[in-house]
Amino acid sequence: MTTTWLLAHGLGGRADLPLPTWMFGYGAAAAVVASFGALALFWPEARLEGGPAGRVVADTRHPAFRVLAVAARVAGLALFAVVMAAAAVGDNSSSTNLAPVVVYVTFWVGVLFVSGLVGDVWRVLSPYDTLALVARRVGGGAADDAEGEVEGEDGGEESLTYWPAALGILVFVWVELVYPDRALPRTLFALMAAYTVAVLAGALARGRSWLRFGEAFGALFSVVAHAAPLWRDDEGRLRLRPPFVGLAALEWRPGLEALVVVALGSTTYDGLTRTRFWLDLTGGLEGDAATLAGTAGLVWAVATVAVAFALAMRVASRLVDGRMSPAGMRAAFVHSLVPIVLAYAVAHYFSLLLLEGQAAYALASDPLGRGWDLFGTADWTVDFTLVSPLTVAYVQCGAIVVGHVAGVVVAHDRALALFDDPRTATRSQYPLLGAMVLFTVGGLFLLLGG
Repeated sequence: MTTTWLLAHGLGGRADLPLPTWMFGYGAAAAVVASFGALALFWPEARLEGGPAGRVVADTRHPAFRVLAVAARVAGLALFAVVMAAAAVGDNSSSTNLAPVVVYVTFWVGVLFVSGLVGDVWRVLSPYDTLALVARRVGGGAADDAEGEVEGEDGGEESLTYWPAALGILVFVWVELVYPDRALPRTLFALMAAYTVAVLAGALARGRSWLRFGEAFGALFSVVAHAAPLWRDDEGRLRLRPPFVGLAALEWRPGLEALVVVALGSTTYDGLTRTRFWLDLTGGLEGDAATLAGTAGLVWAVATVAVAFALAMRVASRLVDGRMSPAGMRAAFVHSLVPIVLAYAVAHYFSLLLLEGQAAYALASDPLGRGWDLFGTADWTVDFTLVSPLTVAYVQCGAIVVGHVAGVVVAHDRALALFDDPRTATRSQYPLLGAMVLFTVGGLFLLLGG
């Protein structure tokens, strides 16, 4: 059994579509603009601010949920240990070792999808939180609630920022998308070990609450989970709400914009690397030159997203006669980019998870590449006919459109909450609408027209 996940970040392209890419681009842009017009006419007041509570579906304080939470923590810690062991002592090949496909596909893509489409599962699966919980209890720390939430040991969460998480995600996506030895298990082990030490040091120094803001994956998954329909309220009740409405309750703190922009820019760069333009530009480069070009491309993609959003908010500040500063506008509307982060992830990595993710099923029987068959799945081969390129292309288009329309909706609602005059609120959204259309067309071109 071999895996080719490093080579296939997605299937589908212009030749697979029944219509030209430019026509899909125009249609998607028209859908975003039409949704903006409909909101201006039929959504006259803020409806999402405060985060609609939704319907109670379960009480996580019930003993059964506590048992499930413990089981999830044990499972997350056990899988983490297996992956670390595989990376440390298993066969040093990405095709026969479990670690690369679990880290880059099952974990990075799978947990991100589940976080945005279901809820914040990482809060109970995170081995870092479980280890910090154990260390706290062994050290005689305060009791925890059903999800193990405690305040930071500095006396509260107010001083915690997203900056460490933004830096962590930037380093991770650089390794994933640029570093030439990213798939070697020994490389993964070194990176995972260093990251684990850094994260646990942060948790011990600042408290377990730090993991929700400073730990790169915990922070990003938590932010994206605000778009999910399931969430847990302060009383421990599991509630069901419409998708994306929870973004209105996303609390701004320093570094949030950087975290979101890095996540969005990295998928933009991933799309760029599959265009003919990029292949023609860098196809002849090798070694350090290729790494330098990839680093420059990633920085350019992240910077482009950051500049586009910053310019839109600066113009919007002028359109509301300076009632809010550009920095205030960015803080108020950065939550509208989160649906696009999720949409880009689905569009870029849907086929990767569905197809290459099957490799984890086979490698689970032989995680170290030693010829074992623990679960009888070692002979499993990836079924590339599971989904057609046409289906993938339609999923990509649909995800891009839905994500941008959702971003327009939550931004419009926030504008109505900030500005008393609906006309001012609508006017403030013109620059962001322009950025959304640019992201829509650009995203579809990178996916389908490259």
